[in-house]
Amino acid sequence: MKTNNVIKLSANENCYGCSKQAINAGMQHFSEIFAYPEVDPNDLKHQLAAKYHVNKTNVVTAAGSVRIIEGLIQTFVGHGGEVLTFDNTFSVYGQLAKNLNRQCRFAPLTDYICLPENLYPYINDNTQLIFIANPNNPTGTIITHNELETFLASVPKNITVVIDEAYAEYVTDASFPDSLALQKTYPNLVIVRSFSKIYGLAALRVGYAILEEKMARKLDSNKIPFSINTIASAAAIAALADTCFIYRSAAQNAEQRELLFTGLKELGHSVIPSQANFLYIDFESSHEKNEVRDQLFHNGILVCDLEKSGQEKALRITIGKAEANKKIISILERQHSLAY
Repeated sequence: MKTNNVIKLSANENCYGCSKQAINAGMQHFSEIFAYPEVDPNDLKHQLAAKYHVNKTNVVTAAGSVRIIEGLIQTFVGHGGEVLTFDNTFSVYGQLAKNLNRQCRFAPLTDYICLPENLYPYINDNTQLIFIANPNNPTGTIITHNELETFLASVPKNITVVIDEAYAEYVTDASFPDSLALQKTYPNLVIVRSFSKIYGLAALRVGYAILEEKMARKLDSNKIPFSINTIASAAAIAALADTCFIYRSAAQNAEQRELLFTGLKELGHSVIPSQANFLYIDFESSHEKNEVRDQLFHNGILVCDLEKSGQEKALRITIGKAEANKKIISILERQHSLAY
């Protein structure tokens, strides 16, 4: 995505934009902006329930998945309770826990993967909520169906396990969990998804959770009314229906992800295989990372420096269109040749 002649590859937005059908659906409701939206977007919830073959009472929507995450902490972690997640994952889990005065513990990754088995030593009597990002942000790695199932079978049933699948539509690995199937056996599993990534509706703020009905009612009780506006709801419904746009976005991302990964690897960078719409590069030093970041920025490419998230030697690069990805490789090839 271009902003003032800078190609922004720092926020994992869909570089192909969003469905034209979503834009048209949203525009049709501009004349209604004087009126409050529905307290709860019933049509959107109905469409989501139909897509995932669940009841509408199993679906909770909110202004982005971040608001869903905040609501889950508010609802399922009492005072004195603890949140558990990983130390190189979506930073919002820890930030929101801190904002809500909840203790958050962090387990290490293994080979950049949020392996559930790494959580066991950190589970105690105060653990009430566990977040697993799958694919993980920022590393792009996944856990498998068997790994998640094994963990759910062994974790205490009074602990709510949240699988954050914001990037699930980009995954091409067949071992990715069928979380909906697992939820039928393990009702303490909560699935969180977003319209901000492959659907390209980040500015409209629409996220949702699929969870057991009683849990959904509790989560809804902490929800802000009117949180999804009329335009956002209409656009989201249309985006769901435009499966061709989703298919093309996923296919083009997979192709470009492989090309960018290969190009970076051939230049000697420690880039991690990803199942999302971004790549994670781990450098030997923060100096080396800064040189790559600055070189890209000076040539019109903005990437995500993960230093603020505690990863001082890492960058995350959103997969762009072919032109942008070729430009990245060209810039770094020049830098590499000058270094030698």
